[in-house]
Amino acid sequence: MPQVYTTDHSKSVLQTHSWRTAQNSAPHLIPHIQPTHKILDVGCGPGSISVSLAKLVPGGSVTGVEYVSDPLSGARALAQAEGVTNITFQEGDIHALPFEDGSFDIVHAHQVLQHIADPVLALREMRRVVKRGGIVSCRESAVLT
Repeated sequence: MPQVYTTDHSKSVLQTHSWRTAQNSAPHLIPHIQPTHKILDVGCGPGSISVSLAKLVPGGSVTGVEYVSDPLSGARALAQAEGVTNITFQEGDIHALPFEDGSFDIVHAHQVLQHIADPVLALREMRRVVKRGGIVSCRESAVLT
């Protein structure tokens, strides 16, 4: 298996990622989200974007995926603290996502592709698990404009 993520999930890294929300890190995606959408957040880290996405789909769901379990307990705790119940977090490799074809309305990744071994394979996997007519959304820049 290729190296999946070239940085780490140390406390300091997770803390710097925890300020992210859908509103400040995926504003381009918000107008396309429907309340019943099923969303996959690949490379969810501390879960802050995932939790904010789940709040936008009260009749849908969000699945956050990370390649190791290290940050997932914190992501689950954040969801619980915010009262968000339409969300799950699990381990998964972006190069071989553990979902059936066409499982999600939206597949999202924020600052993930720049850290992985094979971004093209990752994009193919993201496309594979999104429904026909769905959205694959990737944002690599942290600079807000």
